[in-house]
Amino acid sequence: MKTFLTFFIFSIFCSNSYANTNDSSRLVNVGDSVKIKICPQNGYQHIQYFRKTRFTNINATYNKVTGDDFYEFFFLEGDFDAKALPCNFGDKKYKILSFKTFVDKITGADRPVMFLDLGPNTVAWVELNGAVANLEIYLE
Repeated sequence: MKTFLTFFIFSIFCSNSYANTNDSSRLVNVGDSVKIKICPQNGYQHIQYFRKTRFTNINATYNKVTGDDFYEFFFLEGDFDAKALPCNFGDKKYKILSFKTFVDKITGADRPVMFLDLGPNTVAWVELNGAVANLEIYLE
């Protein structure tokens, strides 16, 4: 059942409909939860850990309902610890903070990304195409 749901999610994420925050037909939304699978033998390949260690604008904010401006709020200023997601984050559910689509600089293809709340000042950067295809995330 996990596989079916994961590939169903993949088809939704690969379309542009999830990027439109006004589209009520999406399967998952900001505020919903996804599960990160038990740590693979070689670690997570498509999920990165970011812990913000210095905030330069303490008054910055983003829309917590829609996730709009989360990337700008969290990533554009300050300092970070970044690495592949440690295994101790596996086999747990995490709240979706935001979605963003980047353009791959080499191929020009869309790169859908989901941001998950891992705790205070800490997020997971999930490269959706790879994470879903490799079953690193799924719905329960």
